[in-house]
Amino acid sequence: MSGAEIPTGDVEIQDPFKWRVRLSDKAPEKTLVIVAVGITAFLIGVTVFKNIPLGLIGFAIIFGSTAEFWLGSLFRIDSKGASVRTGFSYSNIEWQSVKRIVRDEAGIKLSPLEKAGPMDTFRGIYLRYGKDNRESIEKAVLTFGKNCNVDVV
Repeated sequence: MSGAEIPTGDVEIQDPFKWRVRLSDKAPEKTLVIVAVGITAFLIGVTVFKNIPLGLIGFAIIFGSTAEFWLGSLFRIDSKGASVRTGFSYSNIEWQSVKRIVRDEAGIKLSPLEKAGPMDTFRGIYLRYGKDNRESIEKAVLTFGKNCNVDVV
């Protein structure tokens, strides 16, 4: 892993390194939209289809599919790999499986694929930066992922 562009300042990295990101903190007004759409889905199920369980399913689908936004995600990086938990969803990747590391403005993608392609969206872990921990996250990836022999893109 090339650390040329990753800061190596006075950030202390502990094993495991954990943080939480909740997207609704950045745009709380969007939470009201999600609630309104969820209630609308419930009302459509109840009024149009005359079926309360169908309304509840519609409500659950809206809230489940937006869980990362309003519930948040818990990220973890340690010597074995990286993981993310959002509600009941859990994904992880071990360092020896990482073939490519891609950084962007919002986070770092740890991918098991050597080249970008159509499946890239569905594979790997995306480590989202928090409010003020970008340097710490990048240093943790550099520290714990030093044995995965890939360059940072």
